[in-house]
Formats: sequence, C-alpha cells, structure tokens
Amino acid sequence: MARQEAKLCVSIPASADLSAAQFRFVLTNSSGQIAVVASAGGDADGVLDDKPAAAGRPGSVQIFGIAKVVLGGTVTAGDKVQSDAAGAASSAASGDHVLGRALVGGASGALGEILLTSSHHILA
Repeated sequence: MARQEAKLCVSIPASADLSAAQFRFVLTNSSGQIAVVASAGGDADGVLDDKPAAAGRPGSVQIFGIAKVVLGGTVTAGDKVQSDAAGAASSAASGDHVLGRALVGGASGALGEILLTSSHHILA
C-alpha cells in the first residue's frame, strides 16, 4: 500500500525526564510543559516524538499526521483509540476522548500507528 504522509510537531519543554515516554500521549500542564497523560480515556495534546531527558528540555510533540504510538492493549486496525493511564493507545470505549484511528494495530507493548484526529471527539 502506498502512503503519503504529512507530520506536524511542536516543541514544548518537558516537565520531567520523559526519555522513557517516547511515542506516548502527552498533555501540556499549567506551567506550559508536557507531561505523560495520567488518566485513562482523557484528553491529550499529541504524541511525544522524541526523548527529552530532563525537565525544561524541549520535547517534540506530534499534533497532526500519522503517529507511532505504544499500544496499551490489543488494538486492531480501524479501531478508534484513546489514551490509557500510562499514555499508551488502547481501543476507545463509550465516554472516552477519541485521539485517533489505528492504521496499524498490535498487542500490548507493541508500536502501532494511528492517524491523529484534528479535534477531540467523545465516543458515545
């Protein structure tokens, strides 16, 4: 399958050492820094695309396009995905913020690919 991609990332300072959080969903906190999403089914600003190793270091947050993500459970291509409590992608359930749609699924711990949504939707 041929794929044409566009990817948009923004640089935001990290709130802590996020070197172990690459390819996980992140949020911007009240200090304007990024932190790993800590609540299942909640909102996210994007996916951490690199490994900032200390607080204040810039992190690249992907906010548009096809993103690599760590899977937090078994995800099937075509599933709408949300964040779990560790920032990993899992299949969305009723009431969850849909953050994207899986293009490449897999088992928990694997790297999948999602098409990030441009706006957040709650799965009814």
